[in-house]
Amino acid sequence: MSPQRRIALVSVLAATVLIVLKLVTGLATGSLGLVSDALHSGTDLIAALLTFLAVGMAVRPADRHHAYGHGKAEHLAALAEAAILVVASLFIAFHALRNLVGESQSNVDPRWYAIAVVVLVIAVDASRVLVSMRGARTYRSAALASNAVHFGSDLLGSVAVLAGLVLARAGYE
Repeated sequence: MSPQRRIALVSVLAATVLIVLKLVTGLATGSLGLVSDALHSGTDLIAALLTFLAVGMAVRPADRHHAYGHGKAEHLAALAEAAILVVASLFIAFHALRNLVGESQSNVDPRWYAIAVVVLVIAVDASRVLVSMRGARTYRSAALASNAVHFGSDLLGSVAVLAGLVLARAGYE
């Protein structure tokens, strides 16, 4: 397995673990932020799988149907990842706006373990950003670069969820 595929495979495994952690904790505490983050991690899993497949395909040599090789597969995966991110962001924004205008009641129970899970998620996201950026530079991989940007947005989202949980724990609604 190539180093690029190994990096992408670790992203697939990390996304799977993060989905379970965020969803279970979000449902247990009633945190829309964590449930939304779990949904976002679902899109991360799809994107990481696309990257894993694209990186494997991109290293194939030229053939009769692809005179210049299969390198464009990485760029197509990056484009698909961007589309997935847009759709997930719109879905999350819709539900967040419903909560803000009062259509839906939010009953968040900001337990200590919810905060601990989000801190762990932030650490995992930060490491995924660094590893993907390093892999993108080393192997000149558009798919890994796209992953790094995507995981950077996840990192910012997780910081926002952490801020929301801390504020809820402090008594703000």
